[in-house]
Amino acid sequence: MEPKIKITIIVLVVVLAACLFLFIQSNGQQQTLNRENNDLKSENSTLLNKVSQLENDLRGNQNKINTLKDERDKGLEGLGDLQKKYEKAVAARDELIEKLKEQSQREPVINPPQIRQALENNDAYWGDVLKAKTSLELELSNMRTELKALQIANEALQREKGVLGMDVNSLRTEKKDLLRQLDYNQKLLDSMSQEVVRERNDKTGIQDTFKALKNDNEILSRQLKSLNSRKSVLDQKVQSLQEGKITVEKRLNEMDIMLTERISQIDSLKNELDAIKSGKFADVADKKRESVELPAIIVKSSSPAGQKTDVLTSKGRILAVNTDNNFVVIDLGSVAGVKAGDIFGVYRSSELIGSISVIQTRESISACDIKKMITALKIGDSIQ
Repeated sequence: MEPKIKITIIVLVVVLAACLFLFIQSNGQQQTLNRENNDLKSENSTLLNKVSQLENDLRGNQNKINTLKDERDKGLEGLGDLQKKYEKAVAARDELIEKLKEQSQREPVINPPQIRQALENNDAYWGDVLKAKTSLELELSNMRTELKALQIANEALQREKGVLGMDVNSLRTEKKDLLRQLDYNQKLLDSMSQEVVRERNDKTGIQDTFKALKNDNEILSRQLKSLNSRKSVLDQKVQSLQEGKITVEKRLNEMDIMLTERISQIDSLKNELDAIKSGKFADVADKKRESVELPAIIVKSSSPAGQKTDVLTSKGRILAVNTDNNFVVIDLGSVAGVKAGDIFGVYRSSELIGSISVIQTRESISACDIKKMITALKIGDSIQ
């Protein structure tokens, strides 16, 4: 029983150590995951702020691009208007030149006063034409300078538009990268949350297992204590039994010595009886007749015809009784078929008064242990 208990305790200790190791490892992993989760949250918030800032910058750049487009459209409209005015001025100039040529080719007959008035009118007219021409040339030069400035501004706007387009494209790609990074971080956070939930469930299961093992350990400890107490009691009983065994062995040795002595005495008595029966020692018979008188030994055996049987049906008598050592000597031996372990009933006047068991045999006598005694056994009681 002790090795099983020791093995059970060792197994429980190993399981508890494994559970404690797993608990510590899961706790460390959970702390690491929490730190990584916090770092990812901070990084996510930083990325979100950066994305919002980039979106704001993108909106501002888009507004600038829209403003520049509006200014470019307005410049193009002004340039178209100036081009139209210039074309009108050129057409007017050509028309005036045509009219002058036509007037110069005509030869009207005019009176001197009319000629003078015509010349005066012509000078005023040409003065107005020259003034208009000068103003138109100035306006045309201004328009050309404005057109060149607008072309330069348009080219600058085109270059700025290209730069802004590249910035917008880079911002879009960066936004896509940030969105992908955000999606990856979100997925990573979800997986980490699931792992944390699983770790918590495993931790709860380990704690429940630890509690169950702790309860089992307490039960086994109580059982071990009770077994140790029972062991001490059994050790005391074994010690007392060993002491009793030693006492019984001493008693058996004494009984064996006594029985050997009694058997030797009975053998000598048997020999004397045989001698008396044969008539060789008449004097001895005369001397012993007054003190010892033994009944005849009757041995009977019967078996059905054609069958063998080992059932002992011999009858005899008790030759000696020793109540102190609880044994008797009977006048049946190995010659009569008696062997160790046979049981006989003791009768007195055809009434059963006890039972005996054979423990040792000789040729003509046997020593028997008293198994049951209703009435005190005496020498001469019959057995069968």
